[in-house]
Amino acid sequence: MNVQKIFNALMEDQGNSALGIICTELENQSYQVELNGIKVTGVGFFNDEHNDIEQSINPLNVTLFKNDQIDQKFVIEFVDFHEIIIKK
Repeated sequence: MNVQKIFNALMEDQGNSALGIICTELENQSYQVELNGIKVTGVGFFNDEHNDIEQSINPLNVTLFKNDQIDQKFVIEFVDFHEIIIKK
């Protein structure tokens, strides 16, 4: 996972859903994304399909899949609308 690309994407698009931006960037890096045990997509956030996750309390448990296999797990914590901390 290229973390810098996530931070750049968040900086470049301050108007849209931060989770949508993060998921879209991870999808662009060939990952499938699961947040708090729910499979999500960037498009789903932009289409208001994941409002429950968007409104959930920090932190968010992230699982990334490649070829249906778990590739990475980490936690995202929001400190502001488009500012995040990524933890192991």
